[in-house]
Amino acid sequence: MAEQPGRPPSAPQTALGPLRHPGFAMLWSSWLLGCICMWMTDVAAAWIMTTLTSSKTLVALVQTASTLPAFLLALPAGALADLVDRRRALLASQVWMTLTAATLAAAAFLDALTPATLLALVFCGGMGFAMRWPVTAALVPQAVPAIDVPQAMALNAVAVNASRVVGPLVAGILLAAWGGTGVFALGAALWVASSIVLACWRPHGPAAVPRRRAPLLRAMRSGLRYAYRNRPMRAAMVRAWLLFVALAALMGLLAPIARLLGSADATLYSALFSCLGLGAVFSAFALHRLRARTPQQLMVTRGPLALSLAVLVTAVSTSAWLTALALFMAGGTWLLVGNTLTVRAQLALPDRLRARGMAIFLMAVMSGSAVGAAMFGVLADLAGVREALAALALSTGAAQWWLRARLNITAD
Repeated sequence: MAEQPGRPPSAPQTALGPLRHPGFAMLWSSWLLGCICMWMTDVAAAWIMTTLTSSKTLVALVQTASTLPAFLLALPAGALADLVDRRRALLASQVWMTLTAATLAAAAFLDALTPATLLALVFCGGMGFAMRWPVTAALVPQAVPAIDVPQAMALNAVAVNASRVVGPLVAGILLAAWGGTGVFALGAALWVASSIVLACWRPHGPAAVPRRRAPLLRAMRSGLRYAYRNRPMRAAMVRAWLLFVALAALMGLLAPIARLLGSADATLYSALFSCLGLGAVFSAFALHRLRARTPQQLMVTRGPLALSLAVLVTAVSTSAWLTALALFMAGGTWLLVGNTLTVRAQLALPDRLRARGMAIFLMAVMSGSAVGAAMFGVLADLAGVREALAALALSTGAAQWWLRARLNITAD
């Protein structure tokens, strides 16, 4: 018999504990496959952009195009997910992503990709992610008991970052062998597989659709009102915004960094990108021990300083190995800080507002990603890639101290 959310688990908590619940295992598998597709597409698109133009801004705008839709559409998507069947909403987003990947594959095969076309199709893929993320986050508490929610969220982050290891490596191999057509065609096939897994999944928790449905605009307003008045949500969103400004800028400039390190094809770039995911996966499996030994406030205040150091090392390094080590550290920091903030936001929300609340949190995160990638891409064109990363490192550290000294924003 499936264990109901909210009841004490029958087995002790472990890093992989939530996967003992069949419903969560299926939901997580679908999430993992989709994330692999997402990172394959983003890495391939960024590298293809370096072959279409020498502009660092346009290369960084691939990251902006991927994340901007989440800022624009996450709130209506989250509000809609609180008013309709969340599983069906998730399936609809999967179909959209399949069609987008197939269109990218066709455009690459026909040699019809231009910078504008590539950015437009990446933006379309981001629209599907904007629906997918808040709905999946809202479904997690329906798949595991409440005590397992933090580790279940960590496992979702593991999926994101394991896919950040696998996706870029697969993309690098396919780019070398078959170009963008191979990457995008495989992405479409994986989206189909992810949809099949999701179609077989059924939630075991209480019904997610409220008995009395509010109009969509009213639902959006109530979600914004709750997030604004909820102090833990406000603190988490400010810190998450700053964290993702730095991470998106770093990811957006990785392809130019790989070229500066002497890479003639996508192999080094995909390997460096994978190091971010390796660091996050390592941190995720140590998270339950770190949470028991380290105060949450220390994680969210000192973690960004470690990220700042990693970015600075990336800026000055002329060694691929040293750069890889710095990116491993950056990925680990992302998981520790990002998961802590996400869990606090998740648990601060009632079920009736959870999808909307997580959509608002996603808006904060993705607006930071969109702004960070675009802003530091422009700076890289004006001053140089290494100079832009050095400025990013210094501003990340300075922002952290400003938050602590001036705004008195803590993890509480």
